Formats: sequence, structure tokens, C-alpha cells
Amino acid sequence: MPFSSATSQRCLDYWTITGEVLLIGEPSAPVKLAGFYTSCHDFYYSSREAPACRPARLVSSVASLGREGGEFSLRFDVASLEPSGGHYIYLILWADESGNGIYAPGQEWKYVIPLYDDRVFGEATDCVYYYEERANENKGTQPGWNQSAGLEQYVPVAAAVHEGAKLANETAWNARP
Repeated sequence: MPFSSATSQRCLDYWTITGEVLLIGEPSAPVKLAGFYTSCHDFYYSSREAPACRPARLVSSVASLGREGGEFSLRFDVASLEPSGGHYIYLILWADESGNGIYAPGQEWKYVIPLYDDRVFGEATDCVYYYEERANENKGTQPGWNQSAGLEQYVPVAAAVHEGAKLANETAWNARP
């Protein structure tokens, strides 16, 4: 796999995660899963088109999960990004009310969390990637993209494939009448 020339030889520009998603609640439409880059430190602000934030940018393939969840594979491509330290990629679930497979502000969405038997995000409380410009021993990061592995703990994205993700939505879906 190609390595980014802007990062150390430890962090990749392309990687894949595979696994399974359990949807909690009743989504109003078939659900999609994807990774979105944001410079706003939180997907919430970029999803609302806040004045200080650019819209979140899709950086992975999109997985269709229906209304009940299931298996997925996401391929990430971050080679064209120009991130700075402290930028994030969030895994997001959204109810695709338009049916076009594209997230649009206003569609219901949920943060993604790892379940107890997840083998990708370890003991993380959320499913995010964090960009670091320099190695940070306290966080476990290396220059480039780092995957959440615990509370404020990360591991460098150094493997091309990460298998065994067990994920769910953070808050329950509530079907709209």
C-alpha cells in the first residue's frame, strides 16, 4: 500500500475496516455507514454547516446496512486530504431518506461506538481517526492518521486491513411517524 509522503512511514493513506453493525432502535430509512473527515474537531458542527466549519468530507466507501444492520467493509482513501494536527475522521451512520447513498445535512445521523467484542477499536469510546503532526507518546500517536483505541488513546494506522469491527449507533434510532 502507498504511504503518504507527508507522514511517517508508519501511517497509511489507504486502509480498509470490515465487520458488523448492530442497529439499535428503529431507523426511519435504510441506514448507511461511512467515514467523514472534518477539521471542526466534531462531526456535529460540520454536519450543521456551522460558519466556522467546512462541510464534512466523505473519505471512505459507503456501506448499506438496511434497517437492521449487518456486515460491512469500508475502504478509506485520505491521500488527497491536507489535514492539520487535531483533525478527525468520524465513522457516521445516517438514515438515507433520499435513497441516494449520500449524506446530506438534515438527515438523521448517529455517532458510531465499538461494542465489547470489537477487535478494531479496542477499548475506545467512539470510532474515530485522529490526525497528528508529531509523535505523541502520551496518546500513542505517530505522525499521520491514528485510530482511537481507548479514552484519548490511539494507535497509528499502519495495517492495510482491520478486521473484526463490532459496532453500533451511540443513541437509539427513533422512527419518525
